Amino acid sequence: MTGETGRVYLVGAGPGDEGLLTKRGGELLKKAQVLLYDRLVDPRLLCRVSEDCERIFVGKDAGNHRVSQKQINELLVKKAREGRCVVRLKGGDPFVFGRGGEEVLALEKEGIPYEVVPGVTSAVAALAAAGIPVTHRNTARSFHVITAHTAKGAAKSGSLTGADGVEDAKGRFVPYGALEGTLVFLMGVGELPALVEQLLLGGKSKDTPAALVERGTTIRQRRINGTLETIVKRAGEYGVKPPAVFVVGEAAKFHLLSREWPLSGRRIGVTGTPAMAEKVADALKELGARVYAAPCLKIVPTKALEVRNPDYGEFSWLVFTSANGVEQFFEQLKAMGKDCRALAFCKFAVIGPGTGQALWHRGFRADYMPERYTVEALAEGTAALAGRGDRFLSLRSEKASCELTEIWERAGIACEDLGIYETAADDELADLLWRQMDVLDTLTFASASGVKAFLDAGERYRKDCGEDGGRQREIFALGGPFPQRLVCIGHKTEEALKEGLPGELWNRIRTAEEYTARGLVEACLGGKGGFL
Repeated sequence: MTGETGRVYLVGAGPGDEGLLTKRGGELLKKAQVLLYDRLVDPRLLCRVSEDCERIFVGKDAGNHRVSQKQINELLVKKAREGRCVVRLKGGDPFVFGRGGEEVLALEKEGIPYEVVPGVTSAVAALAAAGIPVTHRNTARSFHVITAHTAKGAAKSGSLTGADGVEDAKGRFVPYGALEGTLVFLMGVGELPALVEQLLLGGKSKDTPAALVERGTTIRQRRINGTLETIVKRAGEYGVKPPAVFVVGEAAKFHLLSREWPLSGRRIGVTGTPAMAEKVADALKELGARVYAAPCLKIVPTKALEVRNPDYGEFSWLVFTSANGVEQFFEQLKAMGKDCRALAFCKFAVIGPGTGQALWHRGFRADYMPERYTVEALAEGTAALAGRGDRFLSLRSEKASCELTEIWERAGIACEDLGIYETAADDELADLLWRQMDVLDTLTFASASGVKAFLDAGERYRKDCGEDGGRQREIFALGGPFPQRLVCIGHKTEEALKEGLPGELWNRIRTAEEYTARGLVEACLGGKGGFL
């Protein structure tokens, strides 16, 4: 304890897509010492806090409040009084049916400083993601956002006034049937029949367009269309479950989603290190795909560079086989108190354009890059450039292939290599990826170690589901319904995947012709080793 009161930040996490978290929200997650989060928060956001941040789940399911609102308020006050930076992460926007106002009043009562960070609300964003404009000049000149929950519960049958004098939910929604514009109901899936019945009693036509958007903006998004006459039946047929937004009005007949993008309608999972996963995911999104990025590999620096502490004047060439190697090298160089002057007499070789770009961001242009982006081509190309007395230094992942130095040594070139970083599995993100397997049509792999992390997570899930896991056990079993497309960045990655998969699934594997992020994207598109 510091003796000083900490601060509380109420942060809106948005409707589900982690990319819709605000910049301010992302900054505060990095600073958080305590994180209180809801059920509807994208679990990948939890990985943005530091490892020593205390994470507390305070989510609520319909009819199942594991932690009461009073307890949440008390927790916020208690943790702030410990002098800590507390982030209260709430789905959507804190002040849109998120009970953020109650939490703020509790903080004000106790004199705790706070800040409210707005979030994107699902009442608008989920509809937009499904192609429904909440307003439209010719058909919907207003919109109304309504919660189906009340202080007494949802829209269930019962008297209009409860025993304690509080108005019950029955009949509460009848007046909305006379309203023009778009009606948006949050938290109403469980009471959909009652909602529809009351809107019809209030004057809405049975032919009024209606739609349900389930898990809007996420990889699992579904849209179910109908009218007030048919929507309840269709919801049952499709097994719609919360969270879902119920929308009623002429706007619900629109489907304003472009189908002209090359990857429209595709749902693609992306693995790799954070840098690689982000690069591939961004490119796929630009082409219209819905993407679930799961960077299930973490970059961990080693002590090799610090222990060796090379005199870079002894080396003619510094050779990098990945952008991660470039980033780690310069970060570690800085930590050791050295700057770019130590590299004044070195030339630089890189395996491909991504690595070259990372080097250029550090202020150095690559002197050599092979036409084929492979370790073999890099080794042979740099060997051909070697002059008398040249000495090469390879800076790579600790677990990477030693093919570079083996080729150099056969060519009689003096060389050395250092494993300056290693990759470690991020089990939490790998496990989360497996939960999406039943909706993905494509999955990309950027390294053999990424394949191993993914397959290990699959084994964990198969065991966790047990004999009573039903559908989950089927999905998570290695022989279960894998995506139809499994895209690998290179043959080493392909070999690792084949080692872990049954032979009957090998025909789903394609290897990118170009061993880069761009190559992975092209393979997903159907070109250069991809799928027709």
